[in-house]
Amino acid sequence: MRKRRHALFSGERMRASRLLCRRLMQHPYYIRAKSVGVYFPNDGEIDVTLLLQKDHSRKFYLPVLPPKGQRRLWFTRYHPGSALIPDRYGIPEPISRVRIRGERLDLLLVPLVAFDLMGNRIGMGGGFYDATLSFLRRGRTTPTRVIGTAYQFQQVCDIAEDSWDVPLHGVLSEQQFHRGSDSLAIPAHLN
Repeated sequence: MRKRRHALFSGERMRASRLLCRRLMQHPYYIRAKSVGVYFPNDGEIDVTLLLQKDHSRKFYLPVLPPKGQRRLWFTRYHPGSALIPDRYGIPEPISRVRIRGERLDLLLVPLVAFDLMGNRIGMGGGFYDATLSFLRRGRTTPTRVIGTAYQFQQVCDIAEDSWDVPLHGVLSEQQFHRGSDSLAIPAHLN
């Protein structure tokens, strides 16, 4: 899947990213959200940063890596023009010291390598999002909604679950929203 992402021409990548962002801005989770966790694309991931340019009515947060040896991501508010520095993987992150956990966001967008229709995902292997989403495993209810973002071709038939995996509420591609572990009915015109 990573090779397929890298094989996309920049025009294909931009077109898919625009379509995904357009779909997302019409989705009930997004419409209700006041705070949204986004990410800068890396390794050919679909780009959700168009939201930062188009939508000035929400608060956007970017992930900040924890110190080595820890896994849970922190999130820092992003404003246009925010000072950014590359993290240890070369991905830009805000340098602000004001940080919150993912469970404090209304909506969290999660990049992935592959997904299935049950809301399972394969990530890049670092375990950062698995640790960050552990609040969903604790059996408590939360208003935070977690949507994976991907190209449609990243869908696979079935992903074997590990004990630490947390199913997503859904996955959004440039073509459609795939409802995952969530029971919220999505209007047909948004799917």
